[in-house]
Amino acid sequence: MKKKLSVFIVPDSGEVRQFSISRTVLITVVSAIFTYAIVTVFLSYGFFSSRIEAHKIDTLTKENQFLTAKLVDISESIDFLQTEIASLTEKEKAIRTIFELPEIDPQQRELGIGGPNILPQEELAPSRSFAFQSEAEVDRLVALTNFEKEQFNSVYEALLQKKTDLDHTPSIMPTVGYLMRGYGMKSDPFTGQVKLHSGLDISNTIGTRVVATANGTVEKVEIMSGLGKTVVIDHGNGFKTVYGHLSGYKVRPGDKVVRGQHIALMGNTGYSTGPHLHYEVLKNGASVNPMQHVITYSNNF
Repeated sequence: MKKKLSVFIVPDSGEVRQFSISRTVLITVVSAIFTYAIVTVFLSYGFFSSRIEAHKIDTLTKENQFLTAKLVDISESIDFLQTEIASLTEKEKAIRTIFELPEIDPQQRELGIGGPNILPQEELAPSRSFAFQSEAEVDRLVALTNFEKEQFNSVYEALLQKKTDLDHTPSIMPTVGYLMRGYGMKSDPFTGQVKLHSGLDISNTIGTRVVATANGTVEKVEIMSGLGKTVVIDHGNGFKTVYGHLSGYKVRPGDKVVRGQHIALMGNTGYSTGPHLHYEVLKNGASVNPMQHVITYSNNF
């Protein structure tokens, strides 16, 4: 005999009702409800999953389009940087040529930049391949920029040293006036004997300004035999200048002077036939023709 389950319905008022349901029917109904619930859950999950997946795909597609556009912008920036760096490299080479600085060996320049980056061997999508190439080119440009920065620093230091050397090299006339005697074998005005005249004799009125012809340190301010009142300046790099037959001084021993600075007054002291300045340039202790070291005339008179 099949067992049944009795169900009683008891209302607030009225007759009590009884229903009998077999266990088989109850189990069948419950199973059907459970199966329906499971199917409904899976169908709902699939529906919403597909919607979410479609949204993700749409988002990724838009992001990919945005990144592709950015990569194109980066590529254009890379092209611009390549042109600018190439221009800077040419300028650096020109500066080295103009100032006679040692050139950089092309192989050394390539080694300084480094070799090419190896791209992954697997098959890449065009956008990823483009991204890897852009990254490799950016790395190369960074290396090249650092290398050029080092070279410009080297050039800058070399030019600073050259500027220092030029600042301490006689390059202007020490005064204004008439050139009475130049450098070389000349007749002595007192004895008539021909001998080396080791400087320039520039004539003008007593008190005419005399200026330093380069940066340096005043070595002597004294009366010297033959030259009378004299100033000697040590410019370094083996250069010294001598200013003789002065009437007065504007500097003292040990003073630092710069090119064009007023250092003395023209006079007629010592072994002299009239007011003038005797000017000498010494290189490593030997006199040289001062006219070889006159690049421009000073405007400090």
